Amino acid sequence: MAEEVQESLRLALRRMLKPLIRLLISQGVSHADFADAAKDVYVETAIRHFGDGDKVNQSRVAVLTGLTRKEVRNVIDRAMTTEGSSRSTSRPSRVLGGWFSDPAFTGPYGIPLELPYESGQDDDPSFVNLVKTYSGDMAPKQMLTELLRSGSVVEVEGKYRATRRNYEPQPLSPELINRLGDLGYRIFSTAARNIDKDKMGSGYFDRHVFADEGCTDRVIERFDEYIKERGQQLLEEIDVWFSTNTKGQPDDGRKGTGLYMLHYVEDPSEKETLSELLAKSKGV
Repeated sequence: MAEEVQESLRLALRRMLKPLIRLLISQGVSHADFADAAKDVYVETAIRHFGDGDKVNQSRVAVLTGLTRKEVRNVIDRAMTTEGSSRSTSRPSRVLGGWFSDPAFTGPYGIPLELPYESGQDDDPSFVNLVKTYSGDMAPKQMLTELLRSGSVVEVEGKYRATRRNYEPQPLSPELINRLGDLGYRIFSTAARNIDKDKMGSGYFDRHVFADEGCTDRVIERFDEYIKERGQQLLEEIDVWFSTNTKGQPDDGRKGTGLYMLHYVEDPSEKETLSELLAKSKGV
């Protein structure tokens, strides 16, 4: 039974991560960044919720998380420093860095060469050789497409010129990124509590309604207009309720609480597993 629950959790995790990973890739956040963040949260959660007293027992944290004691130590060391959280470099950034710094791909005064896509000689500078040198098995054509899309590279008379040293995906505001973290935390904390009610106590309100047979884009647009109006009315009523029921509270012992309402639209194909996706693909 425990193995079935764990496998179901792993499958649910994959579904939950799909939209997040899509966003991370679009913003140049590498798997190494994500893996480090996951390690950080595993260690923090083990210490916060499964700790043994005030003292951090690294061996116990390692057992609970499946990390080695060295990995646990590294996570703790990182948390105790003031260094930035991003330590690894995405593949496009590595390619651009090599283009600007490697003598094989720079000309006089260190100016990046304008590169042909490929050359007749293996040793001649080309974009294909640059990608092989700094991005391993990444497909050069895909790398070029991404760098052109981001504006880091431009095409000039059949060759390619690097316009900036750093890879800059489409920017997002800090406010939107912080909101994403808050939204994800609040939704998942309620969902996890309601699943694990035996340990967490009573669950919180968690309801949803959906179209049994799906909707066309036009109906989705009409539904969006409808819920924006009706949902706003409900949220304003709740805001008034908070105003009249939270006066005169003591300052200590308060916790954040509220209600999120969101409109979701999902493509059935996004629920496919990796094995199902590969089975439909050609040339794998």
